[in-house]
Amino acid sequence: MKTKLLTSLLMALSLAVSSHAELQGSQDYEPGKVESSDWSALLGVSGGNSLIARDGTIFMNLRVGIVLNPHISFGAYFSTILSDVKNPKVRHPQMLDYHSYGFFAEPVVFRSGLFSISLPVSIGGGSVNFLNKGDEDGFKSDDAFFTSDFSAQFNFRVTKLLEVSIGGGYRLFAGIEENNLKNKDFRTPFGELRFTFKE
Repeated sequence: MKTKLLTSLLMALSLAVSSHAELQGSQDYEPGKVESSDWSALLGVSGGNSLIARDGTIFMNLRVGIVLNPHISFGAYFSTILSDVKNPKVRHPQMLDYHSYGFFAEPVVFRSGLFSISLPVSIGGGSVNFLNKGDEDGFKSDDAFFTSDFSAQFNFRVTKLLEVSIGGGYRLFAGIEENNLKNKDFRTPFGELRFTFKE
């Protein structure tokens, strides 16, 4: 169900890009010109694939922040996984997922016309949620953690307001110790597709 939700969201964003490109300001956008405004707001949604407890998972991120200048942006994020994962470290059937919150900074290290390369980093915290078989109360938060990730993103400015990015990186965790799980069970490389709306 969660996987279908992410697929539908990404398809809707893709359709919005193709059907409303001119309405998003593409006619007056000059790709070779660096924006001179002092700052602007950004709203981003992304999804991708990673490994949790040796199981492939789909995650989703939401970002809200400020483009301080053409070379740096920062803000806050929320992250969750959309596919429940089986815990292989316990004998009884148990599923897990997690949510995290934190802050990010994203420097742009290269720009040429519509294309740019950025190196975002983030730091935050969250909780791992567990669901045992037969538990009718749903997932319960049992373990808190710190997390940080870094990545490289290849960005393409589709319109004045929309940027599409593809990239990948590595995510670190610290503080996980419940239900026989360790930090290394959550540390993972990841790939990501992002849609960022900028003022």
